[in-house]
Order: sequence, then structure tokens, then C-alpha cells
Amino acid sequence: MAQRRKRGKAGDKTICLPIEEGVNYTELVEDRDIYRAYLDSQIVKHPEIFPEGIEQGYRFHGLVESSRQELKTRRIYLPSRKEAYQLRPDFVTPYMSETVELAEKGLYLRKHGLSYEGIAYVLGGSEMHWYNLCQSLGRVSIVGTTVKRVEASPPI
Repeated sequence: MAQRRKRGKAGDKTICLPIEEGVNYTELVEDRDIYRAYLDSQIVKHPEIFPEGIEQGYRFHGLVESSRQELKTRRIYLPSRKEAYQLRPDFVTPYMSETVELAEKGLYLRKHGLSYEGIAYVLGGSEMHWYNLCQSLGRVSIVGTTVKRVEASPPI
């Protein structure tokens, strides 16, 4: 009987891919050749966000569609590690729960004392959606979120 590999955390298998301003993400994800060129350029620019062994090559491993954001993401497979990774764009939060822009607005309103009911009224969604989004700040994978404006970050 083959020994079963220990499963890691879901956040360990997601790479938050920086999408540069002016890049049309929908067109990018639909065209494999353009996506590969973009991904290769990001590997050179930001090697720290990719797993070890990516320099030995990767292959595309399917598309995943988020029903929450109605957004397609690609997966890659690293033969050297025998692992697959999802490539999440940096303009959505971990678990594809919300866009970073809208989440920032919701967190701003919450910081100033607005109830979850009020946030839902102003920005849409449900009270539970905004409650869960605020609670998710305690998850380890929030580290995978790209901060677009440093001045909007809380002090360390």
C-alpha cells in the first residue's frame, strides 16, 4: 500500500500574482501564450512569491472559476515538487471572498464604527459576508494579500 502524503494548508498552494496596472486580467487568463509570458516575467521580477523549484519549469494545470467573483484563475503544476498551485490575482482577497478595493472600503467603514448591517447597506452583500471578511484578517493566508497603498495599512 502506497504511503499517503500529508496534505498542507490550502493557503500554501496559492500564489498571489501581481497584476500590473493596465493589464486586462480577463484577456490575460484566457490566452495561454500571453499568460505564460506574463508569468515568466513575474517570476523574474518577484522570485520571492513563487515556490522553490519553479525555475526548473512548470506547466498549466487547468482553470478554476470562482463563483463568488465570477473570475477565472489558472493553476500550474511543478513537476520538480509534484505539486499544483492556484494563481490568484492580487485584486481579490484570499479565498476570493471580495475584491481588495471593496474590502478596503468595508474595513474602513468598520474601523469607524459602522455596523455590519450598515456596511451591507452601503456596499451590498450581507451582514455575515462583511463579518466573515473582517474575521478573516486573523487567518494566516491574509499574508497573501497584496497591499496596493502602504498608507492604507494599519501601523505595525
